[in-house]
Amino acid sequence: MDNEVSEIAYDASVRAIQDQAGVLDGLRTRAGTVLAAAALVSSFLGGQALRDSSQLEIWSLTTAAIGAFVASAVLALVILWPFEFRFSLSARALIEAVDERDATGETSLGELHRVLALQLEWRYDENARRIRWLLWAFETAIVALVLEVAAWLLVLWRE
Repeated sequence: MDNEVSEIAYDASVRAIQDQAGVLDGLRTRAGTVLAAAALVSSFLGGQALRDSSQLEIWSLTTAAIGAFVASAVLALVILWPFEFRFSLSARALIEAVDERDATGETSLGELHRVLALQLEWRYDENARRIRWLLWAFETAIVALVLEVAAWLLVLWRE
């Protein structure tokens, strides 16, 4: 019975870490889309808004739009930066752990599943902290993109 429980826990931890890897991949894909959208908005709307401007003021809707673009671009680039995330376990460490337990006669399939499940859970928790921060950065980048669009549209509307 202990083997079955350990195997279920291991399977659940494998699914959780795979789901987490999928979340990170999706987040990075969407961040690339936000970066592209921010660049397009700035090039099209910003180009239209700035074609007749002879000078930029420090405190204006134009600088707000440019600032929002910079914020969304920087946040998207932070998400896209290749931070190290670990979604797998080291085979060497695993074999060493099994060899160590074999020396004491404590190794069983249930014990191996239990150790793997705990290690994967630890990896999941380590990754989760950084992914939560990247999700916050993504949400903030979206808000900055919306502010950028609104600021450029207001600049164009005022002309």
